[in-house]
Amino acid sequence: MAMHDTDAVAMNVDLPVEKETSVLRHYYELTKPGISQMVAMSTLAGYYLAIPGDVTSYAANGVHWIHFLSTMVGTLAISSGSCVVNHIMEKDADARMKRTSTRPIPAGIISVRDAMIFAGVLTLVGAALLATINVLTFVLAIATWLSYVAIYTPLKRKSSLAVIIGGVPGALPFAGGWTAVRGSMDPMAWSLFAILFFWQLPHFYALSWMYRSDYRSGGFVLRAINDDSGKTLGLQMTITSVLTLASLVVPTMLGATGWLYLVGSIVLGLWLTAESALFVRKADASAARRVLLTSYAVLMGVILLMFLDKQ
Repeated sequence: MAMHDTDAVAMNVDLPVEKETSVLRHYYELTKPGISQMVAMSTLAGYYLAIPGDVTSYAANGVHWIHFLSTMVGTLAISSGSCVVNHIMEKDADARMKRTSTRPIPAGIISVRDAMIFAGVLTLVGAALLATINVLTFVLAIATWLSYVAIYTPLKRKSSLAVIIGGVPGALPFAGGWTAVRGSMDPMAWSLFAILFFWQLPHFYALSWMYRSDYRSGGFVLRAINDDSGKTLGLQMTITSVLTLASLVVPTMLGATGWLYLVGSIVLGLWLTAESALFVRKADASAARRVLLTSYAVLMGVILLMFLDKQ
Protein backbone atom coordinates (compact mmCIF):
# COMPACT_ATOMS: atom_id res chain seq x y z
CA MET A 1 0.00 0.00 0.00
CA ALA A 2 2.78 2.41 0.90
CA MET A 3 4.54 1.69 -2.37
CA HIS A 4 1.40 2.52 -4.35
CA ASP A 5 1.03 5.79 -2.43
CA THR A 6 4.63 6.68 -3.26
CA ASP A 7 4.10 5.92 -6.93
CA ALA A 8 1.00 8.10 -6.97
CA VAL A 9 2.90 11.04 -5.46
CA ALA A 10 5.78 10.56 -7.89
CA MET A 11 3.40 10.67 -10.86
CA ASN A 12 0.93 13.26 -9.54
CA VAL A 13 1.55 15.53 -12.52
CA ASP A 14 0.27 12.91 -14.96
CA LEU A 15 -2.69 11.57 -13.02
CA PRO A 16 -5.14 14.48 -13.59
CA VAL A 17 -4.42 14.41 -17.32
CA GLU A 18 -4.99 10.64 -17.45
CA LYS A 19 -8.20 10.96 -15.45
CA GLU A 20 -9.48 13.78 -17.64
CA THR A 21 -8.66 11.81 -20.79
CA SER A 22 -10.47 8.78 -19.40
CA VAL A 23 -13.60 10.80 -18.60
CA LEU A 24 -13.63 12.39 -22.04
CA ARG A 25 -13.28 8.95 -23.61
CA HIS A 26 -16.33 7.69 -21.72
CA TYR A 27 -18.42 10.68 -22.77
CA TYR A 28 -17.25 10.11 -26.33
CA GLU A 29 -18.41 6.49 -26.06
CA LEU A 30 -21.89 7.72 -25.16
CA THR A 31 -22.14 9.35 -28.60
CA LYS A 32 -21.79 5.90 -30.26
CA PRO A 33 -18.71 6.69 -32.38
CA GLY A 34 -19.56 4.07 -35.02
CA ILE A 35 -22.89 5.74 -35.72
CA SER A 36 -21.32 9.20 -35.54
CA GLN A 37 -18.71 8.26 -38.12
CA MET A 38 -21.41 6.96 -40.48
CA VAL A 39 -23.43 10.16 -39.97
CA ALA A 40 -20.35 12.30 -40.64
CA MET A 41 -19.43 10.44 -43.83
CA SER A 42 -22.93 10.38 -45.25
CA THR A 43 -23.64 14.04 -44.43
CA LEU A 44 -20.33 15.07 -45.97
CA ALA A 45 -21.01 13.04 -49.13
CA GLY A 46 -24.54 14.41 -49.46
CA TYR A 47 -23.29 17.97 -49.02
CA TYR A 48 -20.46 17.48 -51.51
CA LEU A 49 -22.71 16.03 -54.21
CA ALA A 50 -25.18 18.88 -53.75
CA ILE A 51 -22.62 21.61 -54.44
CA PRO A 52 -23.52 23.08 -57.83
CA GLY A 53 -20.76 23.42 -60.39
CA ASP A 54 -17.11 23.53 -59.41
CA VAL A 55 -16.40 22.58 -55.80
CA THR A 56 -13.19 24.65 -55.73
CA SER A 57 -15.06 27.83 -56.61
CA TYR A 58 -17.68 27.05 -53.98
CA ALA A 59 -14.99 26.48 -51.34
CA ALA A 60 -13.31 29.81 -52.17
CA ASN A 61 -16.18 31.63 -50.44
CA GLY A 62 -15.65 31.89 -46.69
CA VAL A 63 -19.40 32.05 -46.05
CA HIS A 64 -19.74 28.63 -47.63
CA TRP A 65 -17.21 27.23 -45.16
CA ILE A 66 -19.23 28.55 -42.23
CA HIS A 67 -22.34 27.00 -43.79
CA PHE A 68 -20.55 23.66 -44.27
CA LEU A 69 -19.10 23.54 -40.74
CA SER A 70 -22.46 24.48 -39.21
CA THR A 71 -24.09 21.67 -41.16
CA MET A 72 -21.51 19.08 -40.15
CA VAL A 73 -21.18 20.05 -36.49
CA GLY A 74 -24.92 20.56 -36.09
CA THR A 75 -25.81 17.21 -37.63
CA LEU A 76 -23.20 15.36 -35.59
CA ALA A 77 -24.26 17.09 -32.38
CA ILE A 78 -27.97 16.33 -32.70
CA SER A 79 -27.27 12.75 -33.80
CA SER A 80 -24.88 12.26 -30.89
CA GLY A 81 -27.47 13.70 -28.52
CA SER A 82 -29.98 11.06 -29.60
CA CYS A 83 -27.35 8.34 -29.09
CA VAL A 84 -26.72 9.50 -25.53
CA VAL A 85 -30.46 9.38 -24.81
CA ASN A 86 -30.49 5.86 -26.27
CA HIS A 87 -27.76 4.88 -23.78
CA ILE A 88 -29.88 6.24 -20.94
CA MET A 89 -33.06 4.48 -22.06
CA GLU A 90 -31.31 1.14 -22.55
CA LYS A 91 -29.06 1.18 -19.49
CA ASP A 92 -30.82 -1.77 -17.83
CA ALA A 93 -30.79 -3.87 -20.98
CA ASP A 94 -27.14 -2.96 -21.56
CA ALA A 95 -26.29 -4.16 -18.06
CA ARG A 96 -27.69 -7.61 -18.90
CA MET A 97 -25.75 -8.01 -22.13
CA LYS A 98 -22.10 -9.08 -22.15
CA ARG A 99 -21.30 -6.89 -25.15
CA THR A 100 -22.64 -3.70 -23.55
CA SER A 101 -22.30 -4.23 -19.79
CA THR A 102 -19.13 -2.11 -19.63
CA ARG A 103 -20.73 0.93 -21.25
CA PRO A 104 -20.33 4.09 -19.15
CA ILE A 105 -23.84 4.24 -17.65
CA PRO A 106 -24.46 0.56 -16.68
CA ALA A 107 -20.86 0.38 -15.44
CA GLY A 108 -21.53 3.34 -13.13
CA ILE A 109 -18.84 5.52 -14.69
CA ILE A 110 -21.22 8.27 -15.80
CA SER A 111 -24.46 9.01 -13.95
CA VAL A 112 -27.83 9.23 -15.66
CA ARG A 113 -28.09 12.87 -14.58
CA ASP A 114 -24.75 13.80 -16.17
CA ALA A 115 -25.62 11.86 -19.31
CA MET A 116 -28.94 13.72 -19.57
CA ILE A 117 -27.18 17.07 -19.29
CA PHE A 118 -24.69 15.98 -21.95
CA ALA A 119 -27.50 14.84 -24.26
CA GLY A 120 -29.37 18.10 -23.74
CA VAL A 121 -26.35 20.25 -24.55
CA LEU A 122 -25.54 18.26 -27.69
CA THR A 123 -29.13 18.34 -28.91
CA LEU A 124 -29.61 22.06 -28.31
CA VAL A 125 -26.29 22.99 -29.91
CA GLY A 126 -27.06 20.83 -32.92
CA ALA A 127 -30.57 22.23 -33.29
CA ALA A 128 -29.33 25.82 -32.97
CA LEU A 129 -26.68 25.33 -35.65
CA LEU A 130 -29.00 23.60 -38.11
CA ALA A 131 -31.66 26.26 -37.60
CA THR A 132 -29.22 28.64 -39.30
CA ILE A 133 -28.99 26.40 -42.39
CA ASN A 134 -32.58 26.10 -43.61
CA VAL A 135 -35.93 24.94 -42.30
CA LEU A 136 -35.94 21.61 -44.14
CA THR A 137 -32.54 20.48 -42.87
CA PHE A 138 -33.53 21.51 -39.35
CA VAL A 139 -36.79 19.52 -39.61
CA LEU A 140 -34.93 16.46 -40.93
CA ALA A 141 -32.55 16.63 -37.97
CA ILE A 142 -35.41 16.86 -35.48
CA ALA A 143 -37.09 13.94 -37.25
CA THR A 144 -33.85 11.97 -36.91
CA TRP A 145 -33.72 12.64 -33.17
CA LEU A 146 -37.40 11.86 -32.54
CA SER A 147 -37.59 8.71 -34.67
CA TYR A 148 -34.47 7.27 -33.01
CA VAL A 149 -35.38 8.13 -29.44
CA ALA A 150 -39.20 8.09 -29.33
CA ILE A 151 -39.96 5.35 -31.86
CA TYR A 152 -37.01 3.06 -32.63
CA THR A 153 -35.57 2.68 -29.13
CA PRO A 154 -38.77 1.61 -27.30
CA LEU A 155 -39.99 -0.44 -30.30
CA LYS A 156 -36.92 -2.70 -30.11
CA ARG A 157 -38.52 -4.44 -27.12
CA LYS A 158 -41.87 -4.95 -28.85
CA SER A 159 -41.44 -5.72 -32.54
CA SER A 160 -38.82 -6.86 -35.05
CA LEU A 161 -40.12 -4.03 -37.26
CA ALA A 162 -37.92 -1.76 -35.14
CA VAL A 163 -35.01 -2.65 -37.42
CA ILE A 164 -36.84 -1.15 -40.40
CA ILE A 165 -37.96 1.91 -38.41
CA GLY A 166 -34.39 2.35 -37.21
CA GLY A 167 -33.28 2.72 -40.82
CA VAL A 168 -35.07 6.08 -41.02
CA PRO A 169 -32.95 8.07 -38.52
CA GLY A 170 -29.86 6.35 -39.86
CA ALA A 171 -30.57 7.44 -43.43
CA LEU A 172 -31.87 10.99 -42.91
CA PRO A 173 -28.41 12.61 -42.43
CA PHE A 174 -27.43 11.53 -45.97
CA ALA A 175 -30.43 13.44 -47.32
CA GLY A 176 -29.75 16.25 -44.84
CA GLY A 177 -26.31 16.87 -46.32
CA TRP A 178 -27.97 17.39 -49.70
CA THR A 179 -30.82 19.57 -48.44
CA ALA A 180 -28.38 21.80 -46.56
CA VAL A 181 -27.13 23.00 -49.95
CA ARG A 182 -30.18 22.59 -52.19
CA GLY A 183 -32.94 23.32 -49.67
CA SER A 184 -35.39 20.81 -51.13
CA MET A 185 -36.25 17.14 -50.67
CA ASP A 186 -35.90 16.43 -54.38
CA PRO A 187 -35.42 13.02 -56.10
CA MET A 188 -31.67 13.05 -55.43
CA ALA A 189 -32.22 13.63 -51.72
CA TRP A 190 -34.64 10.70 -51.65
CA SER A 191 -32.14 8.52 -53.53
CA LEU A 192 -29.44 9.23 -50.94
CA PHE A 193 -31.93 8.40 -48.19
CA ALA A 194 -32.81 5.14 -49.96
CA ILE A 195 -29.18 4.06 -50.32
CA LEU A 196 -28.44 4.32 -46.62
CA PHE A 197 -31.87 3.08 -45.54
CA PHE A 198 -31.58 -0.18 -47.48
CA TRP A 199 -27.86 -0.59 -46.72
CA GLN A 200 -28.50 -0.57 -42.97
CA LEU A 201 -30.84 -3.58 -43.11
CA PRO A 202 -28.46 -6.37 -44.21
CA HIS A 203 -25.83 -4.70 -42.06
CA PHE A 204 -27.94 -4.93 -38.90
CA TYR A 205 -29.44 -8.32 -39.77
CA ALA A 206 -25.88 -9.69 -39.81
CA LEU A 207 -25.03 -7.94 -36.54
CA SER A 208 -28.18 -9.25 -34.85
CA TRP A 209 -27.33 -12.82 -35.84
CA MET A 210 -23.80 -12.52 -34.46
CA TYR A 211 -25.05 -11.24 -31.09
CA ARG A 212 -28.45 -12.98 -30.97
CA SER A 213 -27.93 -14.50 -27.51
CA ASP A 214 -26.91 -11.12 -26.13
CA TYR A 215 -29.95 -9.42 -27.62
CA ARG A 216 -32.14 -12.15 -26.17
CA SER A 217 -30.67 -11.46 -22.72
CA GLY A 218 -31.36 -7.77 -23.18
CA GLY A 219 -35.04 -8.41 -23.91
CA PHE A 220 -35.00 -7.18 -27.50
CA VAL A 221 -37.40 -8.54 -30.12
CA LEU A 222 -35.44 -9.33 -33.26
CA ARG A 223 -35.93 -11.73 -36.16
CA ALA A 224 -32.56 -13.35 -35.46
CA ILE A 225 -33.63 -14.42 -31.96
CA ASN A 226 -36.52 -16.59 -33.11
CA ASP A 227 -35.14 -17.72 -36.47
CA ASP A 228 -32.92 -20.64 -35.46
CA SER A 229 -32.35 -21.78 -39.04
CA GLY A 230 -31.43 -18.29 -40.23
CA LYS A 231 -33.30 -18.88 -43.49
CA THR A 232 -35.89 -16.14 -43.05
CA LEU A 233 -33.29 -13.68 -41.82
CA GLY A 234 -31.00 -14.62 -44.71
CA LEU A 235 -33.80 -14.08 -47.21
CA GLN A 236 -34.49 -10.63 -45.77
CA MET A 237 -30.76 -9.92 -45.85
CA THR A 238 -30.58 -10.87 -49.53
CA ILE A 239 -33.69 -8.94 -50.56
CA THR A 240 -32.51 -5.77 -48.82
CA SER A 241 -29.05 -6.19 -50.40
CA VAL A 242 -30.73 -6.29 -53.83
CA LEU A 243 -32.69 -3.17 -52.90
CA THR A 244 -29.43 -1.53 -51.85
CA LEU A 245 -27.96 -2.42 -55.24
CA ALA A 246 -30.98 -0.97 -57.04
CA SER A 247 -30.80 2.28 -55.06
CA LEU A 248 -27.08 2.66 -55.77
CA VAL A 249 -27.62 3.22 -59.52
CA VAL A 250 -30.07 6.09 -59.06
CA PRO A 251 -27.53 8.94 -58.50
CA THR A 252 -26.08 8.30 -61.96
CA MET A 253 -29.56 8.13 -63.49
CA LEU A 254 -30.25 11.55 -61.93
CA GLY A 255 -26.99 12.97 -63.27
CA ALA A 256 -25.26 13.49 -59.92
CA THR A 257 -22.54 10.88 -60.55
CA GLY A 258 -20.85 9.41 -63.63
CA TRP A 259 -20.04 6.03 -65.13
CA LEU A 260 -17.13 5.29 -62.80
CA TYR A 261 -19.47 5.54 -59.83
CA LEU A 262 -22.15 3.51 -61.61
CA VAL A 263 -19.89 0.58 -62.48
CA GLY A 264 -18.14 0.62 -59.12
CA SER A 265 -21.35 0.81 -57.12
CA ILE A 266 -22.89 -2.06 -59.08
CA VAL A 267 -19.87 -4.23 -58.32
CA LEU A 268 -20.08 -3.31 -54.63
CA GLY A 269 -23.83 -3.95 -54.52
CA LEU A 270 -23.38 -7.36 -56.17
CA TRP A 271 -20.68 -8.21 -53.63
CA LEU A 272 -23.02 -7.45 -50.72
CA THR A 273 -25.81 -9.44 -52.37
CA ALA A 274 -23.52 -12.43 -52.93
CA GLU A 275 -22.40 -12.46 -49.29
CA SER A 276 -26.02 -12.24 -48.14
CA ALA A 277 -26.97 -15.14 -50.40
CA LEU A 278 -24.07 -17.13 -48.96
CA PHE A 279 -25.48 -16.55 -45.49
CA VAL A 280 -28.76 -18.15 -46.59
CA ARG A 281 -26.84 -21.33 -47.36
CA LYS A 282 -24.51 -21.37 -44.35
CA ALA A 283 -26.38 -19.37 -41.67
CA ASP A 284 -23.51 -19.27 -39.20
CA ALA A 285 -21.56 -16.60 -37.34
CA SER A 286 -18.75 -16.65 -39.89
CA ALA A 287 -21.10 -15.93 -42.79
CA ALA A 288 -22.82 -13.19 -40.79
CA ARG A 289 -19.48 -11.58 -40.02
CA ARG A 290 -18.62 -11.61 -43.71
CA VAL A 291 -21.87 -9.78 -44.50
CA LEU A 292 -21.16 -7.26 -41.74
CA LEU A 293 -17.59 -6.55 -42.86
CA THR A 294 -18.65 -6.44 -46.51
CA SER A 295 -21.35 -3.90 -45.70
CA TYR A 296 -18.75 -1.60 -44.14
CA ALA A 297 -16.52 -1.92 -47.21
CA VAL A 298 -19.45 -1.30 -49.54
CA LEU A 299 -20.52 1.91 -47.79
CA MET A 300 -16.95 3.23 -47.72
CA GLY A 301 -16.52 2.33 -51.38
CA VAL A 302 -19.78 3.97 -52.47
CA ILE A 303 -18.98 7.21 -50.67
CA LEU A 304 -15.44 7.24 -52.09
CA LEU A 305 -16.83 6.77 -55.60
CA MET A 306 -19.24 9.67 -55.03
CA PHE A 307 -16.29 11.93 -54.26
CA LEU A 308 -14.28 10.65 -57.21
CA ASP A 309 -17.07 10.87 -59.79
CA LYS A 310 -19.27 13.82 -58.87
CA GLN A 311 -20.81 15.40 -61.95
